[in-house]
Amino acid sequence: MRRSGIALEPDDTEREEASARCHLADAGIRRLDELSDLEAVPDVVVERLRRGLTARLDDARDRLADDSTTAAPAGSADLVYRRLRRALIAVEAMELQRLYDEHAISGTTRRRLQRSLDLEEARLADG
Repeated sequence: MRRSGIALEPDDTEREEASARCHLADAGIRRLDELSDLEAVPDVVVERLRRGLTARLDDARDRLADDSTTAAPAGSADLVYRRLRRALIAVEAMELQRLYDEHAISGTTRRRLQRSLDLEEARLADG
């Protein structure tokens, strides 16, 4: 089954996905460079898009460099960022719950802000 390509091992699937993510981000960056050269897009927009694509590319490269039997390299700034941001999201979620428990915010506000935190955390997981 594995040789046929019908079923891939989880590690193979993760590497394949990370490799594809690298290709996608590279293609996006190349196209962004073309648009930037044409001056068809404001510089502020180009830089914002470039930061997002570069972060995706760095994340995909980190995943490719990461051996499934060892921890990711400690020097990986993107990985460190994601871990720290997840920890901060947890702190923010606890504070959000405290505000709600103390009736400082409404249930609607709590749900809206929790959803925002959940979405950000999901984006960090997807990289």
